[in-house]
Amino acid sequence: MSDIKVVPSDSLSKPYDRRYVVIEESTGKVLDDAGGYGYKTPQKAHRGWAYKSKPKAERDKRDALKSQVRQWCSDHDSFMDDLMQEQLYTMKDGESFTAEDVRKLLKYHGLKPPFSVAELLRHM
Repeated sequence: MSDIKVVPSDSLSKPYDRRYVVIEESTGKVLDDAGGYGYKTPQKAHRGWAYKSKPKAERDKRDALKSQVRQWCSDHDSFMDDLMQEQLYTMKDGESFTAEDVRKLLKYHGLKPPFSVAELLRHM
């Protein structure tokens, strides 16, 4: 469906709180109204619609990766404990914990996960 449009909703908006909905341009049918509340900005409406209208194959791929990462994390408890401890100490010192820190910790433990460090940080 490429004929979508984000428009302000008169019924969901208040005088100083404009709300937006996603409609099908050809029919005017409301496709997404954020559960009846409307979106606060047009950008959030586009983002919400993009997320909800992803093809099933993409959603399944994302969910499979998420499941794989979480399973790997539960299989490597000692690494995850060290990772959490390193994160805590690094942030306590006022520094940021980076992907490079995770790579060093993986090397220290002798681990090579079947996914990237970014995916590990996103789904752990």
